[in-house]
Amino acid sequence: VVTHGCRDSLLPGFWKAFLYSRKPSHQGGLRLQTSHSVSMRRELKRGRIQSNMVVVKKKIAKVKRDEAPHGLGEKLAGGDGRLPISTLCGFLGAGKTSLLKHILENKENLKVAVIVNDMAELNIDKSLIDQTDLVQSDEVISMQNGCICCTLKSDIADQIIKMAKMKTFDYMIIEASGVSEPAQLASLFDECTDEHDHAEHKEESLHDVARLDTCVTVVDCADFFINLESTTARTSQTIAALMVEQIENANVLVLNKTDLVSKEQLATVRGHVSSLNTKATVIAAQNSRVSIAQVMGTFAFKPENFDLTPQELIKEDEPACCVASVARGETPCCRRKRTVDSGMSQVMLGPKQNTDTRHAQRFGVNSLLYRARRPFHPERFHENFVTKYFVLVDPEADSSEKSDEDIQQRQEDGGARRVIRTQDFGSLFRSKGFLWMANSHDKIGVLGHAGNTISIALPTTWAVLHPMAYLGSAEEKEKLRRDWDGPFGDRRIELVFIGVNLKHTKLQQVLDSCLVSDEEFELGVDGWKAIFGDVYLDEDDEDEDDEESEEGEEEKGSE
Repeated sequence: VVTHGCRDSLLPGFWKAFLYSRKPSHQGGLRLQTSHSVSMRRELKRGRIQSNMVVVKKKIAKVKRDEAPHGLGEKLAGGDGRLPISTLCGFLGAGKTSLLKHILENKENLKVAVIVNDMAELNIDKSLIDQTDLVQSDEVISMQNGCICCTLKSDIADQIIKMAKMKTFDYMIIEASGVSEPAQLASLFDECTDEHDHAEHKEESLHDVARLDTCVTVVDCADFFINLESTTARTSQTIAALMVEQIENANVLVLNKTDLVSKEQLATVRGHVSSLNTKATVIAAQNSRVSIAQVMGTFAFKPENFDLTPQELIKEDEPACCVASVARGETPCCRRKRTVDSGMSQVMLGPKQNTDTRHAQRFGVNSLLYRARRPFHPERFHENFVTKYFVLVDPEADSSEKSDEDIQQRQEDGGARRVIRTQDFGSLFRSKGFLWMANSHDKIGVLGHAGNTISIALPTTWAVLHPMAYLGSAEEKEKLRRDWDGPFGDRRIELVFIGVNLKHTKLQQVLDSCLVSDEEFELGVDGWKAIFGDVYLDEDDEDEDDEESEEGEEEKGSE
């Protein structure tokens, strides 16, 4: 029985968080005799299964590692004592974060440090890694709102030196932003060749404590094929030129998303990247799944194969309006960040004149952040945004081999949606972030878009449902509650969009039209479940039908 104090002082989220974390007291699980006993019992049972699933996955992963060890520990022992590092580069949405998660799931007993860079103001990839049990929080460094190959160059060098000196890590993985230039990142590790007495250096340099082991570039086969013609006409300031640079400056090329192209198209992409980089190892993959011994501990990086000449940002003169702003003691007007509030959402925009990074100067790539504290209407979001502008895919379900006809049809559908998307939103390269859906109130939705495809997953529950948000230490509570706002806790919509000449007004209008209206919002959680359904309850009903069917089959068999 819930005590009077708990009833009055704690949110319903606490009750869910507490019950989801409990283990069944007997094999049959907790049985509640109420009008909704079956659904509630299954909801609680499913919560327990989810909380224990990580342990099950770890055990399965351990068995797999024991069966097929990659032997990296022994291989790395032959190094020179410096911290070995692999960099993961590749264009926006190619699959770098998927590769990073795959590495962390299969790293055996290696202690791996991680640095995740995102050019946007919000580091979604770092948040996704944090939500897994693959690494401890002190093993992951987030660097956002800039690029580690230019504006954050000195910051990342300091972070690597700091972590290398700790002598607690066997390896480091750096996931660069999708617009990073691998050669500029590699130049950080170049040995100082200036004509002076190197003994005069007061502190150890990056070259002294760390070494670049492998430069990996992930290539999105489907999107690369679409841009194939433009990559052959290499002008100096195009996105195609950036893709070419990322391919040329790599030791390992992972041709990802091979399930989205035909065998003939894959052969064409392979031939093209091999002609651009004859020395790199080329690996084909789906969902970025490769042998990690091919991307770690290869000792493949050779400075002579890269152009390590540092490229500096070009200083541009401030426009007259900004000069006047500075004279008044203000921030230059064209460099101020802007927020557009529609009353239902906020869009955070970068400065009007944003040339502080090389990707902005060279390619005009910028980002915006869409935020809302009310859920999407599931049907409107699906019809007015997801399927109107993208091809919806499920990476896990779509991993089976497709016929050339199916692949061609998907590419044609994607091409048609690309035309509509570009007309409405501009050149949108990448979208990613967190969703709050009215029919999955308790589960975080994770959206990922690259090229013409979009995927949505529900990997875990919101932090408001974590027991330690209520029962933990002050530090644990502060960490879990940092994004809370009002009675719904950290439930929110937070989406990053990256591209060139993005039409933020139209984008905000379309997304706002997908949110629940004021009247629908007032209905509350129970109203949403009654109208839109709920993923927990819907899945429970399906499971109940399956179990009843199985029991019926067993009874027939016994007869």
